[in-house]
This record gives sequence, structure tokens and C-alpha cells, in this order.
Amino acid sequence: MAKSSQYTHWMQRVDVNNSQYIDIEEHFNGLLYLKADGMNTIGKPKNVYLEGYADSDRMRYYLPDDKEYANEATKITMHFLVVGDASSRQQTIDSFTEYVRKGVHRYLDNARNRELDFIVNDEIKVSDERWHGSHPYVEIEVPMQNLYGKTKQHTNSSPSYHPSIYKQSAQQMVIR
Repeated sequence: MAKSSQYTHWMQRVDVNNSQYIDIEEHFNGLLYLKADGMNTIGKPKNVYLEGYADSDRMRYYLPDDKEYANEATKITMHFLVVGDASSRQQTIDSFTEYVRKGVHRYLDNARNRELDFIVNDEIKVSDERWHGSHPYVEIEVPMQNLYGKTKQHTNSSPSYHPSIYKQSAQQMVIR
């Protein structure tokens, strides 16, 4: 199956010990990454304080060095296309939605070099069958609640991008 772009999109269950990153376009047959809405959204700072007084035209404030961000404003919606024949599309939809709905996951890609930890706590929308020329597809909309209020720059403390780590067969992956 062809990839959606030259970039790779990984997910990992972070609440399960020894869980490996998986390339979601390779692991879920026919799943293609389409877009992400809200990936660069940063939630409102939680530990910044402002006070206004009637006898002053200047606000008093407290700005900490390290801000903590509210996460209710940082919902990320991923859109995926599922291609292939009807039965393989349905199998991919079922296995992907079952995987992403359970537990806490980390999403990482090498397009933005950003990562986020998320849960899915809202409805996953699957479109009706659509056609692009003679190719049928469906679109999956997955709302991801970012647990930290913003995405993080991928660092060396995160797993490396070495491809051999991420390429594992479906038989080796245990989804709980």
C-alpha cells in the first residue's frame, strides 16, 4: 500500500509496558494520514494571574517561568482515509478505532517533529463511502484530547526514528 506522503506517522500505547511505536500507515492496511487540525494549538495558561484595581489603570500580574497549559482547548482532530475494497476498509476501520480508543497513546511524526500524549474521549466519526475517480474511500475523524495542553518538540529522550524499531508485523503487535 502506498503511503500518504514522504513522512511517517507513529503511535504508541504509553500506558502499557514495552509497547512499541507502530507506523500507522503500515500497521493498519489501507489507512492513510490526511490531516491534523489543532496540532499547534496551545491551551490557555493556567498559572498566570492578573488583577485589576479601581484605583489604578495598570494590571498587576504574575508570570511564572514555566507555564502550565489548560488542555480543554487543545483538542486535535486527525483525519485518515481508508482505501481498498469494502471488506478490507471495514476491517481497517474496526481495528484502528479499537486500537486508538483504548488507553493513552503518543502520536509522533517526522513532518513536524512534534509529539503529543492523548486519549480519545469523544465520538469517532466515519464518513459514508466516497469516491475519488474510480477509487472508493471513507474518512475517519478522530478527536484526540491532548493531555498536556500543547504538543512537545520531539527530543532524544523519546524513542529514536530508527526504522527497524517501528517496523513490526501485525502478528507481533498485541492490542489490549
